[in-house]
Amino acid sequence: MTTAAAYENQATLTYRISFTAGPDLSGTLRRTSGTPVTMSTYYHGLPEPKGRFAGEYRHERDPERQTVNILANAVLERLGCDDDQYLAQVLAQVTGGSIELHSEKGPCHSCRAVLRQFLQDYPMIASCVVTYRKTDKRGHAIRALEPAGGDLCGSYGYEDAVELGGNWRKVLR
Repeated sequence: MTTAAAYENQATLTYRISFTAGPDLSGTLRRTSGTPVTMSTYYHGLPEPKGRFAGEYRHERDPERQTVNILANAVLERLGCDDDQYLAQVLAQVTGGSIELHSEKGPCHSCRAVLRQFLQDYPMIASCVVTYRKTDKRGHAIRALEPAGGDLCGSYGYEDAVELGGNWRKVLR
C-alpha cells in the first residue's frame, strides 16, 4: 500500500553504464511520485519501522525507487538476463559507470535503502551522486535531513549532504 503523496516529488536519474562488450548504456529517466509501477522491481526498499503503518511498504511509487528499478531492468535486459539465478555472473559484465539522481525532496529511508542495495549489486559503478532541492516550490527552506512528518517515519535526505549551487548534494561513491 502506498500513501497519496502530500508533496509531488519528481526524480531524474542520469546514467552511463559500461560493459565488457558492446556499447555503453546511457540516458536519463524521469518519474513523478504516484506513477504506477509496471515493470519488475528488484529493489523494494524498507517498510515503515514504527507507528500506524509499521511493517507496511509505503514507498512503492516513490520516483527515486522507480528510476533505480527501471535502470536495473535496462541493465539486465541489455545483458540478456531473465533469470535471477544467473544474476551474479551477468553483473560481472558491467565494468563501470556513473549515476546521478536529482529529486525535488531528498530520498526517504526506503529509497536510500534501494540506492544502497543497487550500489551493493553494482560495485563497479564508480560514481553515484544524489542531489535535491534546498527550497520547496514555495521558496521555503528544506533542511539537508527533513523529518518525514504525518504518518510516515524517518526522514528525507542525508544529514551530511553539502550545499552546492542551491541544492543539497550527497556523494555516495
